[in-house]
Amino acid sequence: MEAEFKDVELFKKIMDAVGALMSDVSLDFDTDGFTIKAMDPANIAMILFEGKKSLFSSFVVEKSTKLSVSLDDLNGILKTIKKDDKVRLNDSKNKLNLDIRGKNKMHFSIPLIDENYTAQKVPQLKFTADFSILGAVIKDAIKAANLVDDSIYFTVDGQRLIIGSRSEEKEFSEEMSMNENKELLDIKSEGTTRAKYSIEYLIKVLGIVDPEKPLKMSFSNNYPMKLEYGINPDASISFILANRIE
Repeated sequence: MEAEFKDVELFKKIMDAVGALMSDVSLDFDTDGFTIKAMDPANIAMILFEGKKSLFSSFVVEKSTKLSVSLDDLNGILKTIKKDDKVRLNDSKNKLNLDIRGKNKMHFSIPLIDENYTAQKVPQLKFTADFSILGAVIKDAIKAANLVDDSIYFTVDGQRLIIGSRSEEKEFSEEMSMNENKELLDIKSEGTTRAKYSIEYLIKVLGIVDPEKPLKMSFSNNYPMKLEYGINPDASISFILANRIE
């Protein structure tokens, strides 16, 4: 396979998001583009990424190809790349090659790992509540909750969304509704739904989210949450986050 990204900054953001949760990853290329399905070592968060081949200025993939690499190696290289550089990937002899063209030309080669890597199976989840909201609102609420505890709860009750955290001595809560907050774009619930999640992991998975763009969050009572974010028309990323027991 051989592929050159139109926007290397986007590739860097995707790999940063994955690297916040795990140390290695498999990039799964096929004739339509590439995907990532990976679970963090603690089995708390799963990443699901889909990118169309239109992300690339050139794209030659004749058969399904898995490129499993160390993210320390890959992200270390990506940090050296400038915004307007051109980056081409290809594989040969159990290596991932990166050719970078900017003011100068650079070539990197890193080993492929774990040839028996098997893509994670995506769990089939059923949710009783979901809401769509601007990224800035969620990020600010998480910052506030982090001042109180290391976990955060979400409650959806009709058209109300309540976000909060509680410790032995401190408490935080924020309530919003569709009628009063234009940044809350949609909300649905089958009755009252509440669940609690790790703030540390939410901060990591929301790193890629643009504050001015919406994301969708779906969950059920004391149940994993799914976060869905459209990066652009050609790329989307989702996270499945395990709940904390209340």
